[in-house]
This record gives sequence, C-alpha cells and structure tokens, in this order.
Amino acid sequence: MAEHAIRSTTPGRPMILKLAMLLASAAVALIIADLVVRLMPHGPPYRAETAYFDTMKMPKNSLGYHDYEYEREKRPGVFRIMVVGDSFSEGAGLSFDDIFPKRLEWYLNCYGNEQKITYQVMNMSMRGRSTPNEVTLLKEYAAQFHPDVIILAYCLNDAEDLDVKDELRRLKGCHPELSFKKPPGWRGVIYDHSALAKLIFRRTFNTRNNLIYKRYYKELYRDDYQGWKKMQEALLDLAAFSRSSGIPTKVLIFPLFSHSLGDDYPFKRMHNKVHRALIKAGLPYIDLLAYYTNMDHVRLEYIPDRDPHPDEIAHRIAAEVLWQDLMQSGLLPGGKKSVDDVVFPRKFPHVVSD
Repeated sequence: MAEHAIRSTTPGRPMILKLAMLLASAAVALIIADLVVRLMPHGPPYRAETAYFDTMKMPKNSLGYHDYEYEREKRPGVFRIMVVGDSFSEGAGLSFDDIFPKRLEWYLNCYGNEQKITYQVMNMSMRGRSTPNEVTLLKEYAAQFHPDVIILAYCLNDAEDLDVKDELRRLKGCHPELSFKKPPGWRGVIYDHSALAKLIFRRTFNTRNNLIYKRYYKELYRDDYQGWKKMQEALLDLAAFSRSSGIPTKVLIFPLFSHSLGDDYPFKRMHNKVHRALIKAGLPYIDLLAYYTNMDHVRLEYIPDRDPHPDEIAHRIAAEVLWQDLMQSGLLPGGKKSVDDVVFPRKFPHVVSD
C-alpha cells in the first residue's frame, strides 16, 4: 500500500514544478517591467499647483471684474471694445497683462495706431457663466459703457444649462475627476512600492477620464438638450441686439486644451455645431482651433494635464489673431488696414475677415 501511495504522488511533482517555474517567471517579468518603468524617461515636470500670478493679485473694479475702472461715458478719441466671457477669458492664474483682452488693448494702442486713438478693451468675463447669462449682461453693460465693438468669448461648456440644476447635476455626475488620487487599501500599498503599478493605475485613470470627458461634451450638444437650445436662442438674441444697437459683434471660439489639437481633436463636431448656429444667427466668428492646430496642447494649458484653461501662450495667440482680424475688418477708426504695412511681431496668413 505504501509503495502504491508513493507512486501515485510522483506524477504530480512535474506539475508543481511547472507551476512554480511559471510563477517565478511571472515574478521576474514583473520585477524587470518595474525596473524598466523606473528607468523610462519621464515627461516634463508639472507646473506648481499655485502659479506665481493669480487672480488675487489682479486689479478688480467695482463691478467685480479683473480690470480697471472705466468711465460710463467715453471721452473723445476713445474707441472701446467690450469682451464678455467666462473663466477662459477671465484668465484665472495669469498675469493681468497676459490675458488676451489686455494684450489686445496693448497691440491696438502700439501697432498701426497712426491716429493716436485711445483703445480700451474692457474685460467683462467671469467664471461659471454660460452664453445666455453673458448675452443678458452684455446688453446691460452696453447701455452703460457704449462700446464700439463687442467680443463674445465662447467656450464649449457654454452650452451648460445653469438654470436647471438637477439636469446639470446629472450631467456633472459623469464629469471626470479633476486630479488623480492614490488608491486606498492594499492597492495603495502596491502603488507606493511599484513603478509599474503607478503606471497602470494612472493610465487606467486617464483612459477612464478621457471617455467620461468626451461623453460629457457629447451630452451638452445633444439636439434635445435644453442648454444647447438656450444657447442657440441666446445667439439669435445677440445678433438681433447687434443689429438694433448698431454695435458690431464677433464671437471668439476657444477649443478645449485638454486633448490633442491635431487631426484627432475629439470635439470638432461640437465646433461645427456652434459654427452652424452662428451662421444661422448671422454672427461673424473666429474659431481659434484653426490657429492652435497641431500645437502641443500641454504647452497651452495653465497647469499641464491638470488645469486645461488657456495659459499665457494661448492668450497671446488669441490676442494676435483678434488684432489682425480687427485691423483687416474695417471696424476700427480709419477703416480697413493692411497688416503688411504694420510692423508686428507675428502675423497669421490665413486670417480672413468677414
């Protein structure tokens, strides 16, 4: 009986050895993979969470905007442009002079200003607004400050319906998390001790966030979503106001800087829907996506991979494009001007005025 028992267990030993070798090979492979990940070159360092310039250091006027005080009545020789928008044009975290309305103001006063006009570019932008709010406010401010031109700055989240909180909360329920957090429990222990685990956890987080982010904006631009409907109505209202008041109005569209700005930019369909709405309303527009195309989107973010608001480079490009468009449009004193006759650091050859 003993001999039979010994013979019956013998065939199991190769299987145990194979399993042990397989586990050992897997462990060695994981160790090698972890070492490779540790030795891999890392991307550029993140910017500090708190930038050197922040909104607390900007001037703030009596209306609560980060800008100077302006007299209600324009003095002779003053040409006034009013910019209305949300956090993208408010310029949170940037130097006051780097925000595109202020840089545009400087360009207008310094380049091609043979008539010595005093250009004032008022920045009536504040975070958390959508297009219907902005149109209501700009009509009120236009009656007070009498601008010669109005610029509505548009961001793709301006289709949010801020009046229906429940629906907005439902949409934001699938909104991506703002920053990665270390996993809890035993997964956190693995995360702390394995470079490979760090890579896997972060890649999984980024992939999931990317899908959620795209789905969120897809929801905002559904034909039956009330926010999108209200946004289109607001554009029609703005166009009617522009015609009745005689104040030329232009819409400046910002892309989302969270994703590649090349051919694989995932929000082109949303841009096209906004284009059609603006054409229907009869409002001229500039889509800045054309001027950022194929630029490294990380170089244009306020905090790369963390805060996708436009940084000082993105704002400077917006100001340059607007300056060139205004010079060629005939909206400024003195009529249309050829930018070729003006000494300016950079010109965009494919700016076409309406």
